[in-house]
Amino acid sequence: MRTTRLVLLASLLAAMIFAAGQALSGIPNVELITALAFVSGYLLGPLLGATVGAAGMGAHSLFNVLGAVAPPVWLAQVSCFALIGCAGGILGPAIARARGRVRAAAMATATGAALVVVYQLVVNVVAFYTFTSDVEVWVYVWGGVAFGAVQVAWNAAFFAVAMPPMLRVLARHRRELRPGVDGQSRDPGRPR
Repeated sequence: MRTTRLVLLASLLAAMIFAAGQALSGIPNVELITALAFVSGYLLGPLLGATVGAAGMGAHSLFNVLGAVAPPVWLAQVSCFALIGCAGGILGPAIARARGRVRAAAMATATGAALVVVYQLVVNVVAFYTFTSDVEVWVYVWGGVAFGAVQVAWNAAFFAVAMPPMLRVLARHRRELRPGVDGQSRDPGRPR
């Protein structure tokens, strides 16, 4: 039963990443998929969170209403969202346990911004080597990062406001899905 619940939730979260990406694709760099991939990692753990992040972004980029991306860029996006899902499993619990709203918001802000900066850097470097060679790599990359500043600011703000309370609310479900996390002992009478 537990495995079925995990697979079902992972599938639903990957579908949510795809759907949220499609829903907001008309607004440049305003998205919820980074937060959804992060929450997936928090709920399901680093490994399954990475799988969900990669699958959700893979579907979003491959079947995007604005057109599919080139294969090297697709691989970079999928890899970065696997990292974001994994980060949710590693950093999410620290944000959820942070004492004080300001501290939790600051941790979430730094996490959301850093994850998007890494994503922007990796994807822009890969895009440079995929599409052009007539400008310096750093001119191209920093131009892309400057364009992506809206995405960094959006995610920093969204993570600051929404992530700490969302993780605290989901903490009980996380413990139910993954007995033994957060120092909780497994209930011997509970079926696995």
